[in-house]
Amino acid sequence: MTDIKIAVNKGIGNIVHDFQVHPHYYFTEEDVRWRLLREIENLLALDGSDHIPFLKGVTSVIHTEYPTPFRCSMSERQFKLLDVANTKGQRGHFDIAILNENAVSQCEFEILRSQYYKTLCENLKSGKVPLPLLDYAIELKLFRDLAHPNRTESAKQQAEYAAQAVLKLEATVQPNEYYPKPFANRGIVLLFDNSELAFTSNVEIARDKFWERFIELIDWNSLSSKLSCIWVSPYKKVEFQGKRTFE
Repeated sequence: MTDIKIAVNKGIGNIVHDFQVHPHYYFTEEDVRWRLLREIENLLALDGSDHIPFLKGVTSVIHTEYPTPFRCSMSERQFKLLDVANTKGQRGHFDIAILNENAVSQCEFEILRSQYYKTLCENLKSGKVPLPLLDYAIELKLFRDLAHPNRTESAKQQAEYAAQAVLKLEATVQPNEYYPKPFANRGIVLLFDNSELAFTSNVEIARDKFWERFIELIDWNSLSSKLSCIWVSPYKKVEFQGKRTFE
């Protein structure tokens, strides 16, 4: 079978290259998501690895808007993991989720799709959810007008959305009160920026403000080594990876 890691890395590499060569192709985050989804699926489909069996059927190995296994607060562009018993938070979702073949083979459909929060929490607590359930959780952001005068949110506020995505995946790739083992093997945040297509003046100033706030919010030395981030513009790529390892 096709190695999931190879397919994901190659798929991301293909999209990064395409974004830098053809930044005009990408109007929205959905443009990025469906192209990345297609790249990964095509690579896995070469030998049929794009579908995997569960206890009573077969499903696609890759899914979109997969619900998070926790409730959280994301008000004011922050991220806070809430207590299991808290009923006021929201679940959220991952832009792309890639299932773990071994875990999926042990799952009933309702456990696999993780739709009902109370049932999910009960199954996590009782050990009915094999962990990690996901091989990859991927978050995407497209910053298309950081410097545009009509933008209502500043570049620093946009950086807060990026940091929020990082912290959401950090909660996914390490144990917490929701699950005793990581829910996903790997977390990847992809940040694409083609702001110069919308407004050429002050783009670098806006990006400097974005980076200032992003670096202020995220200390990669304190995050899991299973978490990484790639920022891409038409002319540059920057990569980050967490440093902390699990004992």
